Amino acid sequence: MKKYKRIIFLIATIYSIFLLIYIVFNDYSYLKSGYHIINNNLLKKQSIMIGNKVIEYFNYYDYILISENSTNLTLDDFKSFLSKHENVLVAEFSDFGYLFDKYKVYLNKDELNKIRYAHYIKPKEIDKYSIDQIEQRFWRAFNERRINIFYIPDHEKRNLIITNIKERMKSYNSNIPNLPKYNKFIPISSAIINSILISVFIPLLSIIYLIVFFFLNEWSYVLLAIIFSFISWIKWKNDKEKNIFKFVIINIILGILLYGTGYSYLLLYKISVIRGVKLLLITLPFVLFIIQIKNFSLNKKDIILSAFIVLIFGAYYIIRSGNFGFASMYERNIRDFLEKALIARPRFKELFSYFFIFTKPPTKFYSIFWNIGQSILFVSILDTFLHFQTPIYLGILRTLYAFLLSFLIYIIINKIKKIIK
Repeated sequence: MKKYKRIIFLIATIYSIFLLIYIVFNDYSYLKSGYHIINNNLLKKQSIMIGNKVIEYFNYYDYILISENSTNLTLDDFKSFLSKHENVLVAEFSDFGYLFDKYKVYLNKDELNKIRYAHYIKPKEIDKYSIDQIEQRFWRAFNERRINIFYIPDHEKRNLIITNIKERMKSYNSNIPNLPKYNKFIPISSAIINSILISVFIPLLSIIYLIVFFFLNEWSYVLLAIIFSFISWIKWKNDKEKNIFKFVIINIILGILLYGTGYSYLLLYKISVIRGVKLLLITLPFVLFIIQIKNFSLNKKDIILSAFIVLIFGAYYIIRSGNFGFASMYERNIRDFLEKALIARPRFKELFSYFFIFTKPPTKFYSIFWNIGQSILFVSILDTFLHFQTPIYLGILRTLYAFLLSFLIYIIINKIKKIIK
């Protein structure tokens, strides 16, 4: 059985390597094609009556740009608008862009395939942020979210912003770049490989996964990530060597296999959404907490204390994760610095989790929190590869940087301890 498992994992590893090469090549093609900044002088304002409403939009070459302030559009209005137009641009982070985030889950694939994002910054945000911060924001849109059309509204700083962007990113394209084409069989072949890999551990679960992939596709990505997080955690706890770097590599391989299942236009360009990301973040830590509370001989006071600690940190962990995370201006500056220095900044959750990897709990009671803290690392790495809109090489770099930085800090602290002693 062990030999069979090794053969299956070897096949999955080889597949992940070829998959990685293909994806990186496509990412290179995307970056090479460059980005386009909308020429506001060429925007031709138009309007259309839908029901009793006047909907404003702009013609721009072969595209239709919905007015960033068109918040009076209902879902039915938007569907009617899409039925009359092809190649529709939605201004990301505009007032309508936030409305589109709510509507996209109710649109069918034909409707979604008509849509493409243009990164937008509001005039009041231009007033709020420095030129460097704005430039970094557009760099992030192009490099981290595959948005290669920029919409900068008329503003006294507009020309300076454009100059800085062009100086930072040399691949300006005077035409709207085409998006690379993707092999539609990659998600299916990746799902099959993943199913075979899961079958080595729990055969029934592999069948359930395939059923979810084909019939409840938007839930399949998180389901696969949750399955992988449990497999990885169990293997880690049973590993006598506790070689964390080996498990980082294993999770990167699992992450690549996960990424392959979502390798499609709608997910790569953030047009569609996946369901249940928060479930990935909490399932493994929550299950570990429940199991440990049951297995430990804890008194009522310990149970209340541990539940309170987990609740406080859990709430903060969830709030800071996903689309609802918040960040102070100080933290934004740190993030910008790390992105400029490293291209891909390590995730703070992983840096936090490595503390529990490289240390031991002071008492048996605290092992509850150490196990939960360690589990966050495996969950976070897999969560990184659920960001399908982010090029895969950035996810790999981000994961490796977190390990290297944490390991370096661990070595430095150990040497300081030895000097003190």
